Amino acid sequence: MDKTFFISIILSILLNACRSEREIGTDMVAQVNSAKMGIAQLEASIPENTSEEVRLVLKREFMEKWIEDEIFYQSALDEGISLSKEEERLVLNYEKQLIIQKYLDKKINLNYRILDRDIDDYYNKHKEEFKWDHDYAHIIHLVMENMDNAIFKEIRNTKELIDVIRKNFFDLQSKSERPIGDLGYVKVSDLPPPISRAIKRIKTGEINKTPIKTDHGYHFIQLLDYQNAGGYKNIELIKDDIILRLKLQERNKEIEKLKKKLRENFNIMTDFSKLSQ
Repeated sequence: MDKTFFISIILSILLNACRSEREIGTDMVAQVNSAKMGIAQLEASIPENTSEEVRLVLKREFMEKWIEDEIFYQSALDEGISLSKEEERLVLNYEKQLIIQKYLDKKINLNYRILDRDIDDYYNKHKEEFKWDHDYAHIIHLVMENMDNAIFKEIRNTKELIDVIRKNFFDLQSKSERPIGDLGYVKVSDLPPPISRAIKRIKTGEINKTPIKTDHGYHFIQLLDYQNAGGYKNIELIKDDIILRLKLQERNKEIEKLKKKLRENFNIMTDFSKLSQ
């Protein structure tokens, strides 16, 4: 079964289970037959820190999506379509997992303090996990569709390609097909051959003074760092990853302690002989 479709079914079931005319009242913003959507329900769908202009667009989109879902959902019910026993079990298990996570978030500390020495210890003990699996380059990249002698001259006279980009292309968004700006570490073999060859020729910190011509335009590259396959990643590059790992470890330890404590309050029986049946 399509996972997205199944999640949509789950959400529709949960929303319909919680819906009542008394709760919606005069705050109703959309209705499909007897089903109603309240303003509070709509507001809860909008991400925080969204501008008013974007909020209005998202509200309209969410409202239309809700109406669409209700039309399909009610039509399915009218035709006698329902969940199978297995699907009902999955819905129940999904609800159970949500409740468990809310319970654990309430009981378990979420603000673990990770010390620098803990990060260093973890890095040294798991250093083999932090090797570069391929050649990677940290680059600043600019691609232009047409030749522009003024910009080319500016690039030849600068030591920071990112400054030229910010000055002249601040309103040009980076896209996967036309990446612009600080690309971070990219796998060299994933780059077009003319660019990967140029990266191997220039020194760290340098900018290619002659543009690299490809089918996509004229490219300029500033090489900030180059890492060969098999080398160890700098701890600063993976510090956030290590912190997440350590926090997860601490959380799992607390979960184990809570589990052992709670087990004492439950009558638990098992019959391992039936596992092989």
